[in-house]
Amino acid sequence: MTLAEQLRAEGIEKGRAEALVKAVIKLLTKKFGMLPDEFKTRISKLDTVTLEIIIDDIL
Repeated sequence: MTLAEQLRAEGIEKGRAEALVKAVIKLLTKKFGMLPDEFKTRISKLDTVTLEIIIDDIL
């Protein structure tokens, strides 16, 4: 894998993780109302597997 391909893959994964964070925050906000900033910060630090599990559990 070239450096360019590696950087592209990392960028795609980062974008995917950011989208999952936004989805989790949106779903939790719809379910429970406004979330404290501390919760949003903690959610943003979760890995993609955990974020996917949270989404599955909410849905």
